[in-house]
Amino acid sequence: MQTVVPFRAWRYAPIAGELSRLVAPPYDVVDLGLQSRLYARGRHNVVRVDLGMTTPSDNECDNQYTRAADLLLEWKKAGVLVRDPSPSVTFVEESFTGPDGKARTRHGFLAAMRLHDFGDGVVFPHEQTFSGPKEDRYRLLTATAMSLSPVFLLYDLPGDEITAAWKAGMGAEPPAAFVTDEGDTVTKLWPTSDPVLLETIGQSLATSRFVIADGHHRYETALRYKKDGKGAAADYALAYFSNMADPGLAIYSTHRLIAGLDPKTIAGLPGVLEKTFAVDRLNARATALGAAGRPAADQPGIAAQAAIAAFLSEHPRWAFGLWGPGFDTPYGIRLVDPTAARQAAPGRSKAYQELDVSILQALVLEKALGITPADMASERHLTFFKDPNEAFARLQAGEFQAGLFMNPTGLDQIREVAFGGERMPQKATYFYPKLPTGLVFHDLGGGL
Repeated sequence: MQTVVPFRAWRYAPIAGELSRLVAPPYDVVDLGLQSRLYARGRHNVVRVDLGMTTPSDNECDNQYTRAADLLLEWKKAGVLVRDPSPSVTFVEESFTGPDGKARTRHGFLAAMRLHDFGDGVVFPHEQTFSGPKEDRYRLLTATAMSLSPVFLLYDLPGDEITAAWKAGMGAEPPAAFVTDEGDTVTKLWPTSDPVLLETIGQSLATSRFVIADGHHRYETALRYKKDGKGAAADYALAYFSNMADPGLAIYSTHRLIAGLDPKTIAGLPGVLEKTFAVDRLNARATALGAAGRPAADQPGIAAQAAIAAFLSEHPRWAFGLWGPGFDTPYGIRLVDPTAARQAAPGRSKAYQELDVSILQALVLEKALGITPADMASERHLTFFKDPNEAFARLQAGEFQAGLFMNPTGLDQIREVAFGGERMPQKATYFYPKLPTGLVFHDLGGGL
């Protein structure tokens, strides 16, 4: 049986309104403020089913999950959602500017993915998961029998016959729909049941291996739902596929900010790290104007950010930036001898031991600062930031004691660790942009 297949997708009908007002970011990046703004966009915004609001009177019979199921049924009956007459895939083109300020365009497509246990050698995770999010997604899936957000999967096809075939045909035509989000990412959609394209996808990926880029919790939840024997469609998960060779595929960093530790521990950190790392005092002079037109010299965070960015660019692996409001200078930290990293993660593969995120976690967070893996999982003393501008601004404002900044994990490292059967520490990768929820819906009742 084919691993990647078309399916009869449910989609928002034109009567539902402008698609940009109907979709939402994936649930795991929606905070309370954004949830409220999405609710205000209209009564058909997908957040109302994907991450519904809770109330003090919620009970087993009336809660965010049961209300989501009722809403979906209501939308189907009212024609807000309509189903494709025949199985299809949806090609996707995303034009965006990443956190590094560079403009890119990423290609992929939405289809159904036959579920495989991780031991089957077909689908490979690369990050750890946690029980809380999986239980939440399972309760929603059980109540609605609808897959709302795709798992993001990477395939390895150097020639990329799939994207080439799409570009040579319908990719040259105007999209059927498009969405512009708050970050000005433009997502364009081309649904198709073209048998030639479907055959190209099936043949090209018949023997492929896939790495989960994003959506580990959703994939594991889908496996649990399948084991419950919910029907033929439950053997599949809604998935977004992109090629590892796509020029627009980009991975960014997730930085770590520290709070709540003994100030003496923070002040002594550069000296402690000198026992294992080469620690450089960085030149943090800056002449650019900062916020509100004030000279950057009056805003040390701006100068520190520029110095650390230059240092990380010069040292792409085994290097970190360190700065906080209590330091008189930003620091560049370099691991010169990887033996220390290997000794800190015994029993792990060389590829895992030499990941920047593994080195940072074992030798800096755990050994030097005493932040345990349990602390990291619960974000005690540790907050993760994807936007370096916000991270440095929050440091300068004195909200955190120190920040540790890092380069992105390489795609080659992800491949090697994932295909080797290991999972990286949490927040090891940041694939951007995240595909909006609500572009298509995968019905798990009945057949595909």
